[in-house]
Amino acid sequence: MEYAVLVDPAKCIGCRACQVTCKRWNNRPGEETTFSNEWTNPPKLSFDTYTHIQFKLEHDETTGSTKWRFFNWRCMHCHEPACAEACPVSAITKHEEGPVVVNINRCIGCKFCVSACPFGIPKFDPDTGKVDKCHMCYDRVPHKEPACVQSCPTDALLFGTRDSIIQKAMKRKEELNGYVYGDIDNKPLGGTSFIYVLDAEPSVFGLPEVGEALPATVPVIKYSKWLLVPAALGGLAYLVSWRRRRMKEKEE
Repeated sequence: MEYAVLVDPAKCIGCRACQVTCKRWNNRPGEETTFSNEWTNPPKLSFDTYTHIQFKLEHDETTGSTKWRFFNWRCMHCHEPACAEACPVSAITKHEEGPVVVNINRCIGCKFCVSACPFGIPKFDPDTGKVDKCHMCYDRVPHKEPACVQSCPTDALLFGTRDSIIQKAMKRKEELNGYVYGDIDNKPLGGTSFIYVLDAEPSVFGLPEVGEALPATVPVIKYSKWLLVPAALGGLAYLVSWRRRRMKEKEE
């Protein structure tokens, strides 16, 4: 059975409970940051930050008023993930329950997934030479809701079967007279397992226009896996040659 998360920014109060809980559950360190006039902290997603709360201050020039928007951002867990399609070593898997998961032990750090993702989600860590991102707490689903959802005090995040989440999104859309991103109004890459219900157009929140099919560039990137074959053979030949030289040196 497939599961999904409904994200309702209109209910978000910017407490960052989801962000902190995500780090605790995944044993990710805090990041050293500096004060930003935009209040967003840390400034963006990273290898160690899977879930990110963006602070957006809007000014109404007509009334002179201002309004805060708080926006929860992380991997969308697409139905047809471009990152998985681009990975030359099959280190990224789309699970039938919904999560898109990176096998960090298999990752070779080629960053093809980074280039392929239309949302700019996967992040490369130069210290480990690996790529990682939110995995929708696949180690909890479906027996337990994702850590971010469990920690939200205002129900800005809701977890359930995909069908039930879509029904809730449609009802909430009518209440807000808004939009649904990830399904219904906008269905990027065949739909997503994180579905947003918005009180303004997706562009207001910085959400990109993404087609329902994989980008045309992804098959080209995927084809690049064949370029790894001669590289791997060359590496193997070098190791064999190095081994022979070492054995000869020892004999001498």
